[in-house]
Amino acid sequence: MSSLNKYYFIGIDLGTSSCKVALFSGDGTLIASSTKHYPLILGKDGKVEQDPLAWWNAVKDALREVVESAKNVNVDVNRILAMGVTGQWSDTIPIDKDGNPLYNAIIWMDTRGKDDIRRLIGGFPSISGYRIDKLWTWIRITGGAPTKSGKDSIAHILYIRNNMPDIYNKTHKFLDAVHFIVMKLTGRVAASWDTAVLLWVTDNRNPSNVVYYEPLLRLVGIPREKLPDLVSPTSVVGTINSEVAEDVGLPRHVKVVAGCGDLPCSLIGAGAVDYYETHLYIGTSSWITTHVPFKKTDIFHNIASLPSALPGKYYVPVEQENAGSCLDYVMNAFSIKDYREVDELVLGSVPGANGLLFLPWLLGERAPVENPYLRGGFFNLGIYNSKGDILRAVMEGIALNIRWAFQPFLRFVNHKIDYVIMGGGGAQSGVWPQIIADVLNVKVITVKNPRYVTAKGAAMLAAYGLGAVTLNDIKGARQIDRVYEPSKDLRRLYEDKYHIFVKYYRNNEKLMRELNKTIKGP
Repeated sequence: MSSLNKYYFIGIDLGTSSCKVALFSGDGTLIASSTKHYPLILGKDGKVEQDPLAWWNAVKDALREVVESAKNVNVDVNRILAMGVTGQWSDTIPIDKDGNPLYNAIIWMDTRGKDDIRRLIGGFPSISGYRIDKLWTWIRITGGAPTKSGKDSIAHILYIRNNMPDIYNKTHKFLDAVHFIVMKLTGRVAASWDTAVLLWVTDNRNPSNVVYYEPLLRLVGIPREKLPDLVSPTSVVGTINSEVAEDVGLPRHVKVVAGCGDLPCSLIGAGAVDYYETHLYIGTSSWITTHVPFKKTDIFHNIASLPSALPGKYYVPVEQENAGSCLDYVMNAFSIKDYREVDELVLGSVPGANGLLFLPWLLGERAPVENPYLRGGFFNLGIYNSKGDILRAVMEGIALNIRWAFQPFLRFVNHKIDYVIMGGGGAQSGVWPQIIADVLNVKVITVKNPRYVTAKGAAMLAAYGLGAVTLNDIKGARQIDRVYEPSKDLRRLYEDKYHIFVKYYRNNEKLMRELNKTIKGP
């Protein structure tokens, strides 16, 4: 590994609330970083958009700061070889032939396409809302099927086609967030095949060569020419545009690798490149994921093997809508600024939060159930419950929700999981990883600089795409911070609380659907 720290790689992580750009040496050491924020654009009927040019400006500003910071610590920027891009996916940006956005980005939280997608998937005879022959084709070819929530890329495109025909007709290509940034960096339009999965028109049976599948294109009614060419996530899309290079202070030889979505990229950033090595990420949302050597689908829990960022491998993503967003919500309500204060208050409470239960479904849920009507709240709140109880209940509620998905995940992979590698902003807490270890009853390993685990994945994927590192190097670049062992003394407490958590869902799911089915948004 000693020779690897002579060269540097940039990771760009385009998140929902902010863009994180980080510079890493070839051995995975964080050298410099910058974070830039941008807003959501909310509206009625499930509208959630962002300005793609705000993304691009944030990327450029962050790149400038990273380059300047690197120079300040005597990094030779001419040794920066490549960059990779990752971030939110299941976004849709219609662009013209010159690469200009024709409309805002419809992001992964937007549900306006739910009626369009339900018309597409429905018919007689059906199962769970899917016409059986359509469902069989999707599962056989792609490994999954469009979600009924309307949050997938294909739902966004259908919504634009059916409600914004002028924009649809003018659209040259529909891009997602990651490859909009790749296009701005290089001038080339292309999409890595892992992100194209949520178009539900790709043949994923060979994870080394994912291609569009003509019968599915006909089924959804989207012309192939409106979709970008597919490339491997590890492929070099091009060299950084000379004007961009000059603007941000990078040398013109820097290569741009296609990159991938944040879920498979976080696996790489955590060094989890071996089969069954499992990563848990807690950011705005959360996910459990691992690489597997098989293609399989569990339609009842919204779990499937999908093409990984590493050609030839599948990975299993189990994503949940609500995690750090719930803690942020409560921190804002209490005017709490950082995890240090949260941890102090939580440590003033007791395991079990004095009987308080938090339901974390602030934005519905997608796994292990896909249900946009679920909503969160506190159950069994008493006048005696302290601020620390409330914060601990939030952490425990999110951990219980993760366990709810972890159970079918374990059955799906059918392999013993001795530990999970935790990254994301939630891993900055000194308390939350222990709660998760206790609730899941599994060892939790946190990594250094956990907020940048996905950006690190993009940087290491870029290095791998150039042939500068091997998979063993990526695994060796994992930098462990702490190890949390589950407490035997708390096993019964959290076992009981988990069963109450699941029972709450079963007892109240219909009531929440009745309350929320007519809510159209702000």
